[in-house]
Amino acid sequence: MPESTEFDLMLRSGRVHAQRFGPADAPLVLCVHGLSGNMHAFDYLAERIVRADRQVVAFDLRGRGRSEITPPGSYGLAAHARDALEVADQLGAERFDYVGWSLGALIGITAAGMAGDRLRSLALIDHCGTVDPVAYAEVRSRLSRLDAVVDDPADYLAAVRGAGIVTPWNEYWDRVYRYELVERDGRFSPVTDKAACTEDLDASSTREVTATWAKVTMPALLLRATVPFGGGLVVSEDDAEAFRRVAPGLRVVEVDSNHFGIITADGAVTAIAELLAG
Repeated sequence: MPESTEFDLMLRSGRVHAQRFGPADAPLVLCVHGLSGNMHAFDYLAERIVRADRQVVAFDLRGRGRSEITPPGSYGLAAHARDALEVADQLGAERFDYVGWSLGALIGITAAGMAGDRLRSLALIDHCGTVDPVAYAEVRSRLSRLDAVVDDPADYLAAVRGAGIVTPWNEYWDRVYRYELVERDGRFSPVTDKAACTEDLDASSTREVTATWAKVTMPALLLRATVPFGGGLVVSEDDAEAFRRVAPGLRVVEVDSNHFGIITADGAVTAIAELLAG
């Protein structure tokens, strides 16, 4: 298994925590996770695409994982997009490849609207702007796990796994959810801030994202999960086709997984590796 190095970066908006696979002086692939995820969501992908001439860096969005929890009103797509561009700045990457999952995909589209010339490529994992109301409700309901307090981290992992939404379960999900937890007075609770996640969920404007589709002029990939999540799909066929019409360089690949399973699906890894090699 490739080794990774963890480090902090102090951005104008606050401190973020990150991990790097590969050499620090290699061209950058920057990975940005979903609404209540963290940098370990990309371990599976990073371990499979890192090379001697490529570094893969994932970071915890502010309010998640080991990054700083900043005040209310400091979140939103534009704020996170500025963070992503500044992370690339601090890593010395004028141009870089971007991979975003879920909220991270919307942040990537927003970054393309701000500084599209900086993105060599843009990989969007199961989000592009609109979302089925049923799937949206499921996303919101899942934030309740951030209120949990447990005696043993194994109990927390068992509860998340038992919900049956994160499937197929594997060791990588153990990493993601165990990393969420911190010990407080002999018990364990998630460090990710529920208010930050809720603010981002409420502030993500479908209209602003879809209006930016035309700015996606770099080689781009949309991975679309075809297995319903909470009874709905995050990306519909109609939205994928509408996006493709205004972004001719966009390739849409369907993956036989749900919104969570897609992040560790071999078909997703292959498609992203092909985009990066292009």
